Amino acid sequence: MKKISILIILTFSFLALINAQDLSLDEILDNYFKANGFDKLQKVQTIVMKGSLTQQDVMPIKQVKMRPDKYFMEFDVADVTAYQAFDGKTAWRTTPWTGNPKPQLMNEEAANDARYRAVFDGLLYNWKSQGHTAELAGTDSVKNMLTFKIKLTRKDGGIEYYFVDTKDFMLQKRIYYRMIRGKETEITNTFSDYRAIDGIMFPFLIDALMDGQPYSSIQYDTIELNVPVDEKIFEMPVN
Repeated sequence: MKKISILIILTFSFLALINAQDLSLDEILDNYFKANGFDKLQKVQTIVMKGSLTQQDVMPIKQVKMRPDKYFMEFDVADVTAYQAFDGKTAWRTTPWTGNPKPQLMNEEAANDARYRAVFDGLLYNWKSQGHTAELAGTDSVKNMLTFKIKLTRKDGGIEYYFVDTKDFMLQKRIYYRMIRGKETEITNTFSDYRAIDGIMFPFLIDALMDGQPYSSIQYDTIELNVPVDEKIFEMPVN
């Protein structure tokens, strides 16, 4: 009986793999956009996310996005508030824990990361018009879940991988690379605790690994859409 059960499981797994391989990249992305409510997302102008960031300590965090390409993050470090932002042209931040509370421009690598983080619909949506290249790199598994593996080559040459599950078409994992202290570092984000907000799916838990080691975790408490946002928060304050 046990051997029969194992055989049935293997058979269904094999059939699922065959069915998954029948889909093209365009069909996979179309299912992904539909499952996640991207049609409704086009009517959203602002997203405000509040929760906690765990990175050794637990810190409150607030993130704001505004169309078409503005991003703002506020978080506390040892009871001192820090900021990171991109206003569509300039990426800046504060690092008060270094003893310098004044806003400063991000270096090229960090600025590039902030610029792509600000893309309201993400890099996969309309990837061609954004100047990127996407291709299906087969299938993979994330937490015993079969996923499509999509390779995205950004217009700046950077490589990213997106793992979309073959059943519900939710993004389960993203891998990208950054130069940190002169060394190329692999960053892995895993997404879970998906909830629908006005018909749009959002992961309320995002865990991050750096070169395979636990780095941080963000747990959102609230995600609000189309709330009024003062555009000045994105602009770098004058010293």
